[in-house]
Amino acid sequence: MSSIKSFEDLQELGANSIHERTHIARAKLEQLLHKSFDGLNRVQFMGFTSILEREYGVNLESLRSEYDAYVGLHPDMAIAKPSVVLQASSNSRIFWIFGTIGAIIVLMIMGSMMQGELSVAPKEEVMELNSAAIEVVDANSSEMNASDVNVTNELNSTEGNTTQLTQEQNKSVVLDTPSQVVNFGNVLSIKPSSKVWVGMMDLATGEKTQKITKEPIIIDNTKNWLFIFGHGRLEMVTSSGSKILKERNAVWFSYENGSLQQLTFEQFKIKNKGSNW
Repeated sequence: MSSIKSFEDLQELGANSIHERTHIARAKLEQLLHKSFDGLNRVQFMGFTSILEREYGVNLESLRSEYDAYVGLHPDMAIAKPSVVLQASSNSRIFWIFGTIGAIIVLMIMGSMMQGELSVAPKEEVMELNSAAIEVVDANSSEMNASDVNVTNELNSTEGNTTQLTQEQNKSVVLDTPSQVVNFGNVLSIKPSSKVWVGMMDLATGEKTQKITKEPIIIDNTKNWLFIFGHGRLEMVTSSGSKILKERNAVWFSYENGSLQQLTFEQFKIKNKGSNW
């Protein structure tokens, strides 16, 4: 029976071993395993995932969903490129090009309409972490109902005002605007609930390290860091308790001046000088 049960197991197996069995190019496997989707067009991505599912008997449907979500945020990836190995007939190709251009125009119009609506009638900002809940756990108790739980997040409005969100006992914080930063405060370590690929970068030197682990990541608070995790099922351990993050997809963080903040993908790229990793 195969020992490969999940995408994390494929990450741990590594590009070299997978290449020997599937003959997929190592560079493309590295991009797939590190979820660098901008380097993979749809034909390549779907073909590679189908091969991995066939060869290792794993279900990569969640990875496809993550790729589709990324493409939705980067519509330029949908434009057909001449480097794609599988070429459509000339008539189909023309139809595809015009269809893609039409879709981009529709997206631009919708974006313009939404931006105009927001500028005319600003609405109350609520933050969301992909519909996942952040649970605050008392470090001295195993049950949530042992004490009142208050979770406060600071939200910056467009005029620079600050609003505060507080939740009562056994309630979750739901963040609706992925363009905002989520502050976890003074976090001592990050403990994955299962094996995960993690990349770490020293912001001062730019030095990068990566590994697959299920052991806690102890944060060196003498430095500033950027973190990326292959999934967001993590426990943030602080001096006063723990904060549980439950996200299936990749998550990004910065640790600066003793404070851990969750970032969006775009905010991570800005801090990383435009690089995905």
